[in-house]
Amino acid sequence: MIDAQLQIGTENAFPLLISSDSGANQVAPVQTTGELLKILDENPPRGYAMLRTTCGLLGRYLDLPGNQIPFDLVELRKYGFRPFLESRRYSEATVRSYVYQQRKLLKAAMQHGWDPDGHPNEAWKPLCDAAVREHLTDIVRYFARSTKSPKEVTKEAVDAWGEARIRDGLMFTTAAVKKNHFWRLLVKTGWLTETPAHLLKFNPYSVPLANMPAKLREDIQNVLKWKQAKVARNRPKYGKIRAVTANNVRLILQQLTSYVIGVCGSAPQSLSELIQPENIEGFIEWMLNERNLKGPSLEGRLASVLAIVKYHPMFEGRDFAWFKTLIDGIPVEDASERKKRKAAKYVDYDELETIPAQIQAYREAYQKSRKKNLRKVAQLAMEELIFRWVLVFPWRQRNLRECSIGGTSPNLFKARISPLAEIDKPQWVIKEEAKNPAAEFWQISFAPSQTKTHIPVDLLVPQRLIQPLEEYLAEYRPLLLHGNDPGTLFMSQHGKPMRSDQVDIVIGHWTTKFASRRTTPHIIRDSVAYKWLKEHPKDYLNLSKILWHKNVQTTIGIYGARFNESSGMCAMEEWLEQRATHQN
Repeated sequence: MIDAQLQIGTENAFPLLISSDSGANQVAPVQTTGELLKILDENPPRGYAMLRTTCGLLGRYLDLPGNQIPFDLVELRKYGFRPFLESRRYSEATVRSYVYQQRKLLKAAMQHGWDPDGHPNEAWKPLCDAAVREHLTDIVRYFARSTKSPKEVTKEAVDAWGEARIRDGLMFTTAAVKKNHFWRLLVKTGWLTETPAHLLKFNPYSVPLANMPAKLREDIQNVLKWKQAKVARNRPKYGKIRAVTANNVRLILQQLTSYVIGVCGSAPQSLSELIQPENIEGFIEWMLNERNLKGPSLEGRLASVLAIVKYHPMFEGRDFAWFKTLIDGIPVEDASERKKRKAAKYVDYDELETIPAQIQAYREAYQKSRKKNLRKVAQLAMEELIFRWVLVFPWRQRNLRECSIGGTSPNLFKARISPLAEIDKPQWVIKEEAKNPAAEFWQISFAPSQTKTHIPVDLLVPQRLIQPLEEYLAEYRPLLLHGNDPGTLFMSQHGKPMRSDQVDIVIGHWTTKFASRRTTPHIIRDSVAYKWLKEHPKDYLNLSKILWHKNVQTTIGIYGARFNESSGMCAMEEWLEQRATHQN
């Protein structure tokens, strides 16, 4: 490996001066670092030693000898060089110097015939030119080298490219934006005749309430108010919904209106005119066939509408049996297919458990190299705590996002444990109370209206979360505030309560970077559940309490299926081996 001995950070980055003679004598374009260094060695330019050292570091980064690295690979992985250097705890000045040397190396290779576009064929040349304007050179160059035509590009390959870039240090959202812009570039240049199905969700469609006919707008506002009121005529006992659910109902009604007006060409003036069999039936077909929405998602959205029209006084006397029939007829994929999709995102708990420490190491390295960006450090500290949190508390997203730490009834607080509280206490709490009856402990409390299953939740924060929680609250959370305090434990980069997609991004980014695959917050619930059952066979009762299920049968129905006849055979084999050992 070529790695000249050089005092790190002591040599300035000088402009590279290429000998014209060496360029004139070149017969073929250089392809590797060794070929370029051999040419430069004949008449070494200023800063040549630093280039050789950079090649050595690139070799360590790419796990190749420093004189055998293809420039195509350097170009492909160039964005991960900085994170690699930061992980080795170089100073920021040294990191900047070596990143600059990497750019000089690529520039020198271009001066000696190497083409960063990989000599694309005629099909790719227009896209390579457009990529410069669209800031998509990295992804276009990658596929120009790896495929003969844009027609060969697949969603799986683009997703794999994005995951590789995230592991090299690109932010999850940046990778997602680049991928979406790349697909749109293929549409714009005529290689795709229509927008890919997975991008349709980025093309919003709905008629805003303000643009609806007055009576229709008033009807929708009235039924949403009715669903959220403390007491409402005709509404079932458990029919009250929260504001966030009401917002989802409003959205599906706006989408239905958009379909009826924009696609069917009708002009409903009231909610009663909107909720008609032909409208609902056509909407279902359009959503499934044109918008590619999954059956269960559409089923749930329309069920929320049926729950309104079935009981609201506005529709009194109307029979909505047809509505229920249409919902029941929505095709739902086979359970085995759902299992396959979940399995593609499943990450074992043992693997997930290593991620918080890796985020912490990344944060500490970042803090050392860029001390001035304290908000970014605080953001990393919060994301680390989120990951630690979901591995101990596999909550549903809404409780994670809405967990409050302020106000008159916070969900997370530190106080003495009430004598009336029905809370099981671990041994360390019992011992602490024996020493100090006035001791305060971190507690969590959710009212029935704040949980999906409408059960009250009261528990203590486990000991392993207390130190990172208190450190985050005292040192990092104040740095994330931007204007008014939202009062939630976790918040967005703008100091607002987090949205569900922002939590997905946090989990997706770090699992893509540090785990075998990207996963989601909800799949982490599965990881916790399966790990628990693996180490506590048949302990569905405790698992149901961990997951906040109202009924243990729900837990058995969801997670018991994971343990099938093969699991029984494994248990039998283990039992037989134990018997044989005892008999001997």
